[in-house]
Amino acid sequence: MFGTGPIKGFAVTLSIGILSSMFTSIIFTKVLADLIYARNIENKKLN
Repeated sequence: MFGTGPIKGFAVTLSIGILSSMFTSIIFTKVLADLIYARNIENKKLN
């Protein structure tokens, strides 16, 4: 429907790359934010 074989292959590869990059960045940011938040709570308990 849209484009020829190589163009479809490129589109699929590009889509997979974008989705995996987005997933990785969201998960990494969430884990990093959770670690920073947990560290701040521990520091407030010590003071």
